[in-house]
Amino acid sequence: MIYVLIKGDTFTMNFKLSKIPMGIKAAVIGLMLLGPFMVAEAHQTYLISDLYVMRPGTDNYLVLKNGTFHESDYSITRKMSRDISIVMAGIRQTPPDAEVSDVDSDAKLRSTYIKVFAEKEGTGLAGVAANPDYIALPAELFEGYLDHEGLDAALEDFRANNKLSTIRERYTKHAKGVFQVGKLLTDDYKQKLDYKAEIFIEQNPGDINVGDEMSIQVLFEGKPLNDQLVYVSYADKESAAGESIAESSEYKLKTDKEGRATFKITQKDKWYIQLIHMKKIVDEDADYESNWSTINFEIK
Repeated sequence: MIYVLIKGDTFTMNFKLSKIPMGIKAAVIGLMLLGPFMVAEAHQTYLISDLYVMRPGTDNYLVLKNGTFHESDYSITRKMSRDISIVMAGIRQTPPDAEVSDVDSDAKLRSTYIKVFAEKEGTGLAGVAANPDYIALPAELFEGYLDHEGLDAALEDFRANNKLSTIRERYTKHAKGVFQVGKLLTDDYKQKLDYKAEIFIEQNPGDINVGDEMSIQVLFEGKPLNDQLVYVSYADKESAAGESIAESSEYKLKTDKEGRATFKITQKDKWYIQLIHMKKIVDEDADYESNWSTINFEIK
């Protein structure tokens, strides 16, 4: 597989260099020579609490990973983010820059660490919205990217209608994480952060047991998003290297007209839900626009 790092973020290309036609191979090598690149497994952004229950009155940390759920390949920095929010006790706050540690403050960091002072008990929510960024890819690599990320509708349309040799994409990443402080269960996890693409869980994880149904709702620009593919999995699920998102996920869901879908909780673990909303656009800077969104929570 090829992974090209452009302007500080990573994209996954489901191709082996030896199998790419010479013309496209030259374009890929050209991309690599124009800027830094790395070989890594990366495709989403996740905001994770390492502790199931944070202790009130203490400093705790959330980890923002840019890669797989298990491994971060590059730190999405404070400067790269248009919003970082922590919601507790009905109050939404932005942590001071000094409480966000990333590669800009420590060159060794691949993840970003966000300090949370858990003053009161409750079910909290954290969110990060990155600034939009751009990437340009040869058409065959863009097709492989759509396939790897499980974007069925966009892939079908692309194969039927694309006439471009190079695809320019504007992409924006959003990540949310639900965390628990003490024993009190609250509704802060339902807070809308007004991200362009946003996933909501509709039950408090503290009220969910193995065998229960979890329902979600997806909003795009504040409105229910119909017919959107959503992928759900959990931390301990085994997957082989190079598997597509569809292959490595536990559930492949499609939202209804209210933007909702349901799935069954099958085990105690950290669960994560992800989507990419991809659409063609008419814009002087891009041919496609994608909005990436995740949310994760833990069932204890």
